[in-house]
Amino acid sequence: MRKVSFFIAVLSFLWAGPLAAETIRVRPDLIVELNLPSARWTISRQAPDFLLEETAEHLEHELAGQGKQLDPGKLRAAAVNRLAANEIFVFNPDSGAVLTLDFSPLREGEDPPGRKTVAASARYAGDSLASEEGITEVDAETGKTSVEGAEHAYRVAARYRHHGQPTEFVGIVGFVRPYWFFFYYTDPLKDRRDAGEMNTILASTVLKAGTAE
Repeated sequence: MRKVSFFIAVLSFLWAGPLAAETIRVRPDLIVELNLPSARWTISRQAPDFLLEETAEHLEHELAGQGKQLDPGKLRAAAVNRLAANEIFVFNPDSGAVLTLDFSPLREGEDPPGRKTVAASARYAGDSLASEEGITEVDAETGKTSVEGAEHAYRVAARYRHHGQPTEFVGIVGFVRPYWFFFYYTDPLKDRRDAGEMNTILASTVLKAGTAE
């Protein structure tokens, strides 16, 4: 009986596919599609509470270094304002792993970036980690990648310590006309399944432009 139960469990695992594709219209002329590999992940247009708390703490340290101080209510409001640039949040509420997706339109008169410009922006994202408050021992690599629907995309993979705790980061910087996009994933390494599943999420992402209703 145990062998039969084990066999059924294995089959169930092999047959289990990703959850249904999520389709999100982030702008009137831009749609994002992605697949979640398990029910452990949540998609939201609002920042999760744990990220708001982390961002508020980060801001508090920044202000303290400048000799400034805000009460908790104003700190949280500042955190909400800082995270408002992101259109989508994909996160594991149990582990604190989180992916933010930010789409920024070209400024008036700005030319669409070429491959070299996107590559330089990705390298800057990796290099700038070392200047973030509480981050040390940064080891980052940048290379070309692809996102379906994008004209150019580059990936940053980094390991570092955040207030002494090992952390991993994956960033994808790219361009889908007429938007720059910045996908930033931070993994506090509390669940070993997160990294692999996030790679699945990123690989499944599709950008569809020019579909305004």
